[in-house]
Amino acid sequence: MTLDLTLIGLMVLGAVIATFWVLRNAYQGWREQFTENARVSLDDMFLFVDPRALFHVNVAIFVLLPLFVWLITGTLFFAVVAAVVGAVFPRLAWVVMRKRRLAKLVLQLPDSLTMMAGSLRAGASLQQSLDMVVQECPAPISQEFSMLLREQRLGLALEDSLRGMAQRLNIEDIDLFVSAMTIAKEVGGNLSEILDRLATTLRAKAVMEGKIKALTSQGKMQGLIVAMLPIFLAGILYVMDPASMMPLFVTWYGWAVMAGVFVMLMLGGFFIKKIVTIDV
Repeated sequence: MTLDLTLIGLMVLGAVIATFWVLRNAYQGWREQFTENARVSLDDMFLFVDPRALFHVNVAIFVLLPLFVWLITGTLFFAVVAAVVGAVFPRLAWVVMRKRRLAKLVLQLPDSLTMMAGSLRAGASLQQSLDMVVQECPAPISQEFSMLLREQRLGLALEDSLRGMAQRLNIEDIDLFVSAMTIAKEVGGNLSEILDRLATTLRAKAVMEGKIKALTSQGKMQGLIVAMLPIFLAGILYVMDPASMMPLFVTWYGWAVMAGVFVMLMLGGFFIKKIVTIDV
């Protein structure tokens, strides 16, 4: 009997140690991947924040938010949803910040090209024109051109620096600027006139995209309302009558209903996005 209890104790101890080892390795892998991705992402947006501090904040959100939701609602389902939200929140926040930064850069690019063209017509060199953009224009366009100048001073070829900027930003307007600069350097021509024409084209493109965005904003808002309406109604009904709504979260047929609603919401969102997405 004593031998059996000893063996069981050793097995339980081994299982605990193995579980701890697996969780520890998973935690370290998550930390390393998160900090590396955060470092690259923050560097791309010129945000100088310690990735390890962001990781600790993310862990705190991932642990405390589900606990807080579970204490308030007493439902495991909402706690799991809160855990998922806490896990994807950093990535979502980065996507939103990057989209806003790129949108601001696209708006600043035509004026920057006009400034470069005027500087070139006044007799300045290309390096001086780029430096004027860095000094006179606000971020983020000044940050990207500053990076371009630093790479030039380190001895990198202009074509390689421009190609690196295009790959880093991955937006169509910058690709047009890089192509214009590369072609002008290879075949020659009046660079100031090329930049002026490109600035005019980008302004017209921005005006057209603004009109399309205004005309499709109603459809996007309708899609958002349709997507949030079932969640809002489920929350209201749960507050009004928790006993009637509880089977939706604790039974297999309730989970099947939620899965069906989720699939239909995804299909509706997909079709609405296809309708309102117009490429210029």
